[in-house]
Amino acid sequence: MKKLIFIVFLLLITVTKINADEKPKFFIVTYAVGDSSGKLTEAYLNNFEKQVTNLLQEKYPCVEISNSSKVRAILDLEREKELKGASDQETFQELAQSLNCKYLIVFKVSVFKNTASILSFCMDMKKVHTLVRIFQNIQFGKESLDVTDKISKGIVNGLKIYEICPFKGTIDITIISDKDTTITETYSVYCNNSDQTYRKEEVISEHTESTWNLEKKNLNWTDGDMHFHDEEYYDLTEENGCYKCKSGREGGRTYKVKKSYTVEGSGISHESVRDGEKQLDTRSELIFYNDSTYSLHVQGTSKPSNANEKNVISAEGTCDNISPQNKIIKKEVTVPLNLILGPFKGCALDKKLSQKNTIKTIDPNTKEKETITYEFNLKKD
Repeated sequence: MKKLIFIVFLLLITVTKINADEKPKFFIVTYAVGDSSGKLTEAYLNNFEKQVTNLLQEKYPCVEISNSSKVRAILDLEREKELKGASDQETFQELAQSLNCKYLIVFKVSVFKNTASILSFCMDMKKVHTLVRIFQNIQFGKESLDVTDKISKGIVNGLKIYEICPFKGTIDITIISDKDTTITETYSVYCNNSDQTYRKEEVISEHTESTWNLEKKNLNWTDGDMHFHDEEYYDLTEENGCYKCKSGREGGRTYKVKKSYTVEGSGISHESVRDGEKQLDTRSELIFYNDSTYSLHVQGTSKPSNANEKNVISAEGTCDNISPQNKIIKKEVTVPLNLILGPFKGCALDKKLSQKNTIKTIDPNTKEKETITYEFNLKKD
């Protein structure tokens, strides 16, 4: 049995790739040490395997489940092939293919005289991370067999903060952002035997509207489209009563800069690379918490759009005058999406997650006003 467990662990942690479209697979390993007769221990193992299998099938209908008996059957079949000339490499390749599982559940009973220690855990083999772990000491006997029911429920209930079966569906988000800022700077200056004033004023106005129509197709894979309208205006006026010329002369001068652009765009960026191929730069991730609440984290980036920024520069005064100059500067504009919605009531055991709302906020520092309207309808297959 120890050899069997070692082989299972070795094969599971060396699985090279799990297709995102495949059903999530659980592999259940049950074994015991220290019980000379084995009959009572076998009842513990069988009870747990049956109970946790039924619970997984009830709560997570999308999963496929394999267990130790399947491994034994595969190994028996492979031994027959080996006797007929099959190599060890062929044997383990076929076994590894059969155990292409993402999740491993272990139930171990260690018996010493009249007591038993039970260790059970569920591990994500792709991330090599323990999701749930339960340890319990009991009096070893038939009267304690119901402990397997408690532990199997504990394992499955502990998975409620993980998205085992993917939620799929639509996510629609509209964001309207307005930022109007005026920055002024004023102080006294002295030249030509008189007090003068330096004053600078910057006016910044930004308006962005973006609409995201997305579809969550798997755990993190999200597809869809987006459209945006972005405009920006910048106005600088600098009035210096003691502007210093190259000749050393000082006097009044007014310097002005005006910049503006308006641009529209659509489409989602494909700059990310996965398995050597470009993919959409959109992700939607459900984050579940222990208090039976969840958040939805949505990320994305628009395709870049080209904008023609109009620049007008002028200066008038004692010296260094500049006649109004009009320039067109080409710039690339992208609109990002990085939004965390929630928390909302719900967990990964629910069959459907839906929310709809409008949120209005004002940044206390920048005074930026933002209106976020969202609606998502996600459900399990």
